Amino acid sequence: FKTITGNQKEIKKALNFIQSYLKNYRHKYIQQKGFLSLLISNADVNPSINYDVIFHGHIDVVPPNEPNQFYPKIKEGKVYGRGALDMKAGLAVLIYLLKFYKGNKKILLVVTSDEEIGGENGTGYIFKNMGFRSKFFLTAEGEKEYFIKIKQKGVLMLKLSKKTKGEHSAYTWKSKNAIEQLFLTYQKIKKLFPENLNDPEHWYSTVNLGKINGGVATNSIPDYAEMYIDIRFCEPYKTSQELENKIKEICKQNNTQMEVIYSTPLMISDKKNYFIQTLNKLSKKILKKRKDLFFNNHGTNDARFANSVGIPAVAFGPIGKNYHASDEFVYIDSLYDFHKIIRAFLNKL
Repeated sequence: FKTITGNQKEIKKALNFIQSYLKNYRHKYIQQKGFLSLLISNADVNPSINYDVIFHGHIDVVPPNEPNQFYPKIKEGKVYGRGALDMKAGLAVLIYLLKFYKGNKKILLVVTSDEEIGGENGTGYIFKNMGFRSKFFLTAEGEKEYFIKIKQKGVLMLKLSKKTKGEHSAYTWKSKNAIEQLFLTYQKIKKLFPENLNDPEHWYSTVNLGKINGGVATNSIPDYAEMYIDIRFCEPYKTSQELENKIKEICKQNNTQMEVIYSTPLMISDKKNYFIQTLNKLSKKILKKRKDLFFNNHGTNDARFANSVGIPAVAFGPIGKNYHASDEFVYIDSLYDFHKIIRAFLNKL
């Protein structure tokens, strides 16, 4: 299924396929701002139920680098294709597991179609607006190694803009350069985020200047400039508001306009939680690993929405490499391992 985010025709076909595969279960379709989600349960689909576990997966993917990426290839124990790792393989395991589950735990499977653009109208809506709850949440997002992602950085995306008088480039003393002035603001903001290259996990807040526009001609002093920055924050910051206040003050001093494009808080799930500890111990036993699998994630996934309403939440799935790339793949053996782990986890609850 060519389920690029926004391709509602293909997304509906894929969700209908999943629903048909699990036709013996209760289900409900949710649509928010044009984005379709599917909820499936062995109990009932009702926000009044406190489920034992909510499993999650998203079927939307980024556009392919090559058209044939939607036709999966098996080679040397790997499945190549768009979404193989991010995250159709992990979701497929959850679907298969639910089809043959005979236990008595109340499970809700949430399948969304907007994770790649933030997840607000899928997972975010289901938790914040509809009030679904559970004792534990797991999204089957894969990684390059077996990681249980218990932390993920918060996000603050901003648009900064600067307006000046403008002038012919021969008369630089008559007007300030809007691009240069905007860079002065950015340099002050950047000082809020010193790098610590001695930290092997790079668990510190970062800022990236992703896009800049300004000027109309080489022989004109730019009278307007704008830039877009992406901040990924962690401790000591917990909310984007803390950063917004600091950056607003810098912008005020430099007469720069600031607009918040997107924000989401830092996610922290307690690794001492019973469900997280159980998942970690079973994973180590099945995978024959000595070290704990806990991992701090620099990116984001939909687990943060569950965490924001007080649900212990993690991302954990099969392994592979190169998500969003032309050679994205997942290891077939890891699908079997992931299935064993989740099946054992359900039996242990």
